[in-house]
Amino acid sequence: MRKTKVCVSVYGGDEYELGRKVETALSRGGDLVEARLDLSGVSSWDRVYTALKPFADRLILTLRPVDEWGKSELSDSERLAVLSKLCGMRPAYVDVELKTARSNSLEEIRRSGVKLIVSWHGAQTPETERLAETARECLQHGDIAKVVCLSNGAEDNFKVLMLYTQMPPEKLVAFCMGEKGWITRIVSMAAGAPIAYASLDEAATGPGQLPLNEMLEVRDRIVKGVRGC
Repeated sequence: MRKTKVCVSVYGGDEYELGRKVETALSRGGDLVEARLDLSGVSSWDRVYTALKPFADRLILTLRPVDEWGKSELSDSERLAVLSKLCGMRPAYVDVELKTARSNSLEEIRRSGVKLIVSWHGAQTPETERLAETARECLQHGDIAKVVCLSNGAEDNFKVLMLYTQMPPEKLVAFCMGEKGWITRIVSMAAGAPIAYASLDEAATGPGQLPLNEMLEVRDRIVKGVRGC
């Protein structure tokens, strides 16, 4: 079984705190770290570049807009310009929203050779086939589709997890946010998701996000269990 990479989502009060948190997350066993640039205090994108470059090959860069569960108030073109600039450090991935990809060219990021996660976030959970259509559209623009919904209960969880029966698991990150959806973050690893997200200590960047140590322990138990079958 291919082991899911556990990615720690972090943010900082300034560029240097962000860099320290990235270093801490990696030292505690995180495989990847998502730098939530939209949640961080940034005075200079050049300083962000300097602070994060030492960890670039294990970074996911995310600059999420307000209407996609983020806090960036930059326009699409401004956000893409920032991400394109930061691609110079060659991060592992850049996360761009499907809504942004639909109406903007991602060619500059593609030319950098950086892999793209194209993500969609829903306040409601549509039927699985609708979710699959969304995931397929994400893959038309990127290398990995990330489909995330807010869960209202078991039915929503089931709809999202069923995506793994309709899509190549190695290209899909699908789970539910919220206190009723946390279990999907674990099941997605058993289903073959390439990446699962965790928090650094209690500093969650999304509702229902579990701490790094718990995600690592569960991930390793899943892998051990499958190998022991």
